[in-house]
Amino acid sequence: MQSEQPPLANVGELLETMTVRLQMQRQGLTYPRKSVCAATELLVERLVNVSPTEFVEIRSYPGVVARYVRLMTGEVLAEIPEHDA
Repeated sequence: MQSEQPPLANVGELLETMTVRLQMQRQGLTYPRKSVCAATELLVERLVNVSPTEFVEIRSYPGVVARYVRLMTGEVLAEIPEHDA
């Protein structure tokens, strides 16, 4: 039996989506938790410097809603904790 692989996201598409979300947060159209806002901003800042043809793995763990990991290097680009500190 094969284990389920974490979802992959194309960097170009993920950057586009997260940029829109960040703009919505800054404009006050959405009100996510502080940790989500911080992670969104960090992810956008880091994705800008990655080739749009690369892929990011989106993983979740106990206590972590989403961890965005650059597939090519294993670098953690951003992480959204389950709860704010």
